[in-house]
Amino acid sequence: MLHNIFMQHTQTMALINHRPHRAAIRFKAKMQLLETTDEFFGTDDCFESANPLLEELAATLFQSRQYLVFYEQHHSKQEAKQAEDRLAQELAGIYLQVMRHRQNPVVQSLNALL
Repeated sequence: MLHNIFMQHTQTMALINHRPHRAAIRFKAKMQLLETTDEFFGTDDCFESANPLLEELAATLFQSRQYLVFYEQHHSKQEAKQAEDRLAQELAGIYLQVMRHRQNPVVQSLNALL
């Protein structure tokens, strides 16, 4: 009897829809950025002061059609983890791109005019 209950529970758990977790995506993106911060910016201060930017980029990503369509689909645990890794990499890449543009002299001069 106990064996049957365990087997039913195991089968039920296998059918559970796994989804990429937003917190995991943000955490993985931050870890990727911390690994590259010194290489790109020279100090950790730039990353620390840009956390609001990262949070805003993450919020935008999570509201995107691409994320919402993916989130609504059924996935295995492995597929959800792969999606988290891919989305974290995308988020970190966008962040680095924005930071590179901020360092561009033309962008700096235009920002100074604002």
